[in-house]
Amino acid sequence: MASAPATASSPLARLWRGRIFGVTWLLYAGFYLCRKNYAVAQPVIMKEFGWDEAGVGIIVTAYLTVYAIGQFLNGILGDRFSARRIIAAGLALSVLANVLFGWTASIGVMAFLWGLNGFGQSSGWPGIVKTLSAWFGVRERGRVMAWWSTCYQIGEVVSSALAAWLISPGVVAAFNGALQATGRAWQYAFWVPALALAGIGAVFFWGQRNSPEDAGISGPASPRPAAKPARRRGDSVRSEPGIVLEVLGDRYIWTLGSVYFCVKFVRYAFMFWLSTYLVTVLGFRPDKAGYMNIVLPLAGFLGAVAGGYASDYLFGSRRAPVSAVMLVGLAGAIFFYSRVAGDAWMGPLGLALIGFMTFGPDTLVSATSAMDFGSRRGAATAAGFINGCGSVGAAIQGVLVGYLAHRAGWQAVFSLLIVLSLVAAAIQATMWNARGKN
Repeated sequence: MASAPATASSPLARLWRGRIFGVTWLLYAGFYLCRKNYAVAQPVIMKEFGWDEAGVGIIVTAYLTVYAIGQFLNGILGDRFSARRIIAAGLALSVLANVLFGWTASIGVMAFLWGLNGFGQSSGWPGIVKTLSAWFGVRERGRVMAWWSTCYQIGEVVSSALAAWLISPGVVAAFNGALQATGRAWQYAFWVPALALAGIGAVFFWGQRNSPEDAGISGPASPRPAAKPARRRGDSVRSEPGIVLEVLGDRYIWTLGSVYFCVKFVRYAFMFWLSTYLVTVLGFRPDKAGYMNIVLPLAGFLGAVAGGYASDYLFGSRRAPVSAVMLVGLAGAIFFYSRVAGDAWMGPLGLALIGFMTFGPDTLVSATSAMDFGSRRGAATAAGFINGCGSVGAAIQGVLVGYLAHRAGWQAVFSLLIVLSLVAAAIQATMWNARGKN
C-alpha cells in the first residue's frame, strides 16, 4: 500500500521547498547570462560595423517582440503542460541562438537569432512562477518572492560583469592567443555565457518538480476556510481554456499588465541602453560602462527585498501601495540622474536610486501579484500575460529609445521614462486595497 504524502510542514517538505527555491533561483539568474550580454557588447558591435542607435535598435526590438509573444504563449502552455519540459526546451534554444550569434555580421541575421533567443528566454518566467505558486502560499509570497527575485538582480550583476570582462582588451587578446583566432572581440561575450547556461540548465532539470504533489508532499495550505474539491477527469469547469478565461476575465490582471507595460519599458531602457549612453555621451570605455551596469541591479536587490517585506508586514499582503509609492520615487530618481549622470559620485548614486525604485515594483507586479491574482491554477497564464504586456512595452522601447536618442537626444529619453513612471504609479494606485486570492 502506498504511503501517505508528507505534509507541507514536514522536514521533507521544507527540504524540497528549499531545493525548489534554489534551482529556480539559479536558473533564472542563469538566463541573464544569455540576455544581458548583448547590451554590454552592443557598443563594441556598433563600432565594429559602423551602426548607429537606430540600426541596433532593430536587434533589441526583435528580441523583445518575440519575447513578448513567447510570454503569452508559454504562459498558457505552462498551465497546460509540464513547466519543467517547456523551460528545458526554451533554455536549449537560448543556448543555440547565443552560440550562432557570435558568427554573424549583419543586422538582419542578428535580429533573427536574437529573436529566437527571446522566444527561448520567454519560457522561463511563466514556468517558474507556476512552479513557485504551487510550493508557496499567499501569506508568505511577499517575503519569499522578495528574496527569490534577487535572482534577476544578481543574474544581471554577474552577466554584466562577465560580459564586460569578456570584451576587455586583455581577455580578448588572451582568448585569441589561446584559440589562435584573429578579429574576435565581442563574440566571446556570447559563447562563454552559452556554455555556462547549458550547465545551469542541467542542474535545474535534475532538481525541479512542478508541484509538491509530484514530490509526494501535500501543497501549501490555503488561507481560505475550506479547500475546493480536486479536479476529476473530464471536469470541464477546471479545463485549461476555463483557466485562461478566468484569469483574463479578472480586471486586476489587466491593470497589472498595464502597470508592467510602463515598468518594463523603463527597466529595459536602462538594461539595453545604459552602456551605449555611457560610451557615446559620457565617453566611458565599453568594458567600464559594462561594469557601471552593475549598480542598477545591486541596488535593485535591496529594493526588491524592501518592497516584498513592506507589502507583507506593513500592508497586510497588499502589493499596490508599495509599488505605487516606489514608482513615484522612480520618476524622481530618473530626473535626478539625468542632471548628474556625468558626476563621478552623484552619477552612480542616481543609478542606485533608479535600481532600488525599479526592482521593487517590478517584482511585486510581475511575480508576487501574478501569483496572488492568477491563483495556483492559473499562475503561469497570469504571469505570462502580465510579463507579456511588460515585454510589449520593452519591445517598443527598443526602437523608440534608439530613435529618440538619435533624433532628439538623451534628455528626451529621460523625460519619456519619467512620464511612464508616473503613469504606472497612477494606474497601480487604483488597486490600493486589493488582495490576492490564494
